[in-house]
Amino acid sequence: MREDDIATEHSGGVLVVEMRGEPDIDAVRQRTGALEAAVCELPGPPLLVLDLGKLEFLSVRGVRGLQDVIERCRTRRIAGCLIVPPGSEVERVVRLTGLAGRVPVFPHRLLAIARYQPVEMRWLPR
Repeated sequence: MREDDIATEHSGGVLVVEMRGEPDIDAVRQRTGALEAAVCELPGPPLLVLDLGKLEFLSVRGVRGLQDVIERCRTRRIAGCLIVPPGSEVERVVRLTGLAGRVPVFPHRLLAIARYQPVEMRWLPR
């Protein structure tokens, strides 16, 4: 994974990480520390959104890396979820590996962010 294969943006307690290309477990793990540090600096309650919409391929090792990132966030009380386009090859891998059963998966960023909004701020139906 090259440096330009990942893009981040954050606002209001949400860190969105858009992954591109073909990440492997080593590339995901390299970014884990930086992602965790960035999430911890956000105002609470923090949320990490891993957007896989522009991935060309996701290996089983990459799935393990993503699961590790989410689990590490959970231990720090940071919510995490995945954005996976329905019907994509990545969605198929996420479903077949069982990752979708362990990590919340959404088809779009707005739905994910709205799901984690405090009730008084929620503007989209659940």
